Amino acid sequence: MCGNDASRQKLKILPKFRFLSDFGGTGFKIGANVFPFSLMAHVAPRQRDPRGRPMCYPPTLVTAPSFPRVPNVSTFRLYSSAIFLTAALKTLCVYSLCVYSKMDSDQEQSHSRKKSVKLRREKLGSVHQKYSRVRLAPSKFQAICDDLSDTESADSDSDLDSEFIETETADDDETESEGSEDYDVYIAIRARRGMGTRTAGTTRTPPTSSDEAWSTDNTPPFVDSYIGVPGLTCPVPSTPLGFVQLFLTQSLLKYMVYETNLYATQSNAPTLTNTSNRWEPVSVKDMARFLGLTILMGILRLPRIRMYWQTGKFWHVPCFNTFMTSKRYELISKYFHIYNSNAIAKDNPDRLIKVRTVMQYLTQKFKTLYIPQKNMRLDEGTMAWRGRLAFKTYNPNKPDKYGIKLYMLAESQTGYIYDFEVYAGSGKTTIETVMGLIEPLKNKGYHLYMDNYYNSVRLSELLLEQGVYTCGTIRLQRGQRGGPKSLQVQAKGKMPVDKTVFRRKDNTFIILWKDKRVVSLITTCHNADTQQVERRKRVRKPDGTFSLQQVTVNKPNAICDYNTHMKGVDHFDQMVKYYQFTRKSYKWTKKMTFYFLQMAIHNAFVLYNYYTTDTKKLTLLHFHEVVISSLLYFQPKNWPLQNDNITHAADVHDNESTSTGHNVATPGPSGVRRPPFPSPPVAHSSSDSEDKSQNIPSGASARKKTRIMDNPERLNRNLCHSLVKIQKRLRCRVCKMSSKRRDTRYKCKSCNVPLCAAPCYSKYHRKKQFWADKQ
Repeated sequence: MCGNDASRQKLKILPKFRFLSDFGGTGFKIGANVFPFSLMAHVAPRQRDPRGRPMCYPPTLVTAPSFPRVPNVSTFRLYSSAIFLTAALKTLCVYSLCVYSKMDSDQEQSHSRKKSVKLRREKLGSVHQKYSRVRLAPSKFQAICDDLSDTESADSDSDLDSEFIETETADDDETESEGSEDYDVYIAIRARRGMGTRTAGTTRTPPTSSDEAWSTDNTPPFVDSYIGVPGLTCPVPSTPLGFVQLFLTQSLLKYMVYETNLYATQSNAPTLTNTSNRWEPVSVKDMARFLGLTILMGILRLPRIRMYWQTGKFWHVPCFNTFMTSKRYELISKYFHIYNSNAIAKDNPDRLIKVRTVMQYLTQKFKTLYIPQKNMRLDEGTMAWRGRLAFKTYNPNKPDKYGIKLYMLAESQTGYIYDFEVYAGSGKTTIETVMGLIEPLKNKGYHLYMDNYYNSVRLSELLLEQGVYTCGTIRLQRGQRGGPKSLQVQAKGKMPVDKTVFRRKDNTFIILWKDKRVVSLITTCHNADTQQVERRKRVRKPDGTFSLQQVTVNKPNAICDYNTHMKGVDHFDQMVKYYQFTRKSYKWTKKMTFYFLQMAIHNAFVLYNYYTTDTKKLTLLHFHEVVISSLLYFQPKNWPLQNDNITHAADVHDNESTSTGHNVATPGPSGVRRPPFPSPPVAHSSSDSEDKSQNIPSGASARKKTRIMDNPERLNRNLCHSLVKIQKRLRCRVCKMSSKRRDTRYKCKSCNVPLCAAPCYSKYHRKKQFWADKQ
């Protein structure tokens, strides 16, 4: 040996070498396992570094931090055969051989240990002489590994740190305790945590990096059995209408009637003098007919609503004129409301408060009336909306790219919507949303299938603690939410077709499978086992044409189950598109309410198909016909009353506005503030006494909207009027009164009213009734 004691205690990384004889030592160590290598310091010739100085090999056994943990030589050979056949063959060999030998400096070790080390050195010396002058190549490395496996001593495990070895005595104690009463509980707890049972000779290595926590153990994970009782929690209805009445109840119709009449009263609709547009309070029968005609419009699609009432046309539909006039339908549609607008405070942070009541009512019905089966699917749906909305989203993968996004939890087999949540642009994170939707299904053995939008290692671990098992695709490049770095590298590189690679941490598996592209999957209810699946493959013939051939591939079981159960929300989107009755509207709340009713009808149809005993089941079209007929010919006695009355929101009174009275400037068009002017006296019509006898909610007359009046000084030509530019676009006053929607970037500086540059600016300051020429 060369070098003094001080040099022996130092660790120097050697430069790159080409030959095996450039190194000396007794072996190298990977993780917590020692692999002997026949490289003796006194046999290897003395080498010099690039500067010409003799190199010294300190006799210290070093752990290579960049190598993964390998349990034995055979596994090391399998791992190395996949790594060393790459372009980094020489570099990996250099760093594996640069690990220095350990000399037996301990004088107190036993004689048997010295003898075993001596025998091991002699065998390693023979291997060294055999390959000392052989140039490294992929073809030679397999032979080197075979010789190394033969020279591995039986006492090699004694070189490991005793801190991380499970001794035979401990294993014997565990074996003896198998007959005890607590042994089954001990096994169940370890299996639930994904720890499994330890056997004799196993080694535990402390993780030094995030990747070392992942292993290649393919033992099936522990999965709780499903303990739920799927099915209806109420008596099964005997008619198709009975399934509809589970969700579309008479209480819901009465709530819509009350809020619609309240909103019409707040908007001064009953005081209008125009006979054709005069408002008459809505009854439950009127609301039922309104909804029935709206659903019928989803089957008979026409571009405009008034076309349904046109007579003498090819598209004339007599039933619309039979049940309601076009003016009546338009008025109900105009004042259709589901929440008290005066109950919304100015500092209210809830963006969904106007639809929150109906949404909570239906979700409560969905969750309490039916218990789903074991396999659930979580995905997002989109309600088409291209209007102005703060939480409007864009998703190019959906049929409706622009719209309001909803998180839907559906049953995989039937497509029953169990729960949903509307995305409002802020508030909850993805993990909080998933945990909130899955709350009623915890600790019951449910399997949840999700795509890579939701899945992460952290979410899978949290759901596993709550007794919910997950499966779905995952984005490996998600940082802490993604998978181990080794799988990320393999996913980016080239993988053979039909190859499966996996890693495991406790009960969590991450699986890579190469088909046309690399598919990454995370699961807590499957292992990496595969099954043979036949599929068609497009093959190119020598003449340039293509043909389809049946080929057999080994597809992981987790991917097969994922493809089978990821169809619940997609099934709902498909069924809704057939007879969709949500139409374009300026009010997103009205369209969202109709979308909720589509969910209710869809769930009713799903339950009907699942429970009906009829020989000939109704199709979706005939099921809609039953719903429409029951609403148009509404009879209260055919709709049973339920004790589920929906509470109405009370008005919120603003003390500041009431104390100041009329001295506060009122908002002008499009929110523009203008100087205060005396309000005109409110004209009371002779029909007020008649309206009081109708179905008008009590307290509806409070806080009536005051009619917006224009400044009479706008016609004063002595006043200096000028057109100035504003930053935000506002709605033109003249166009608004002419039933046109046009925004402008200009306003009158004196009147403080947004106006188009031409011709609205001139009309507004010259004509007393500037809207008289509207068509």
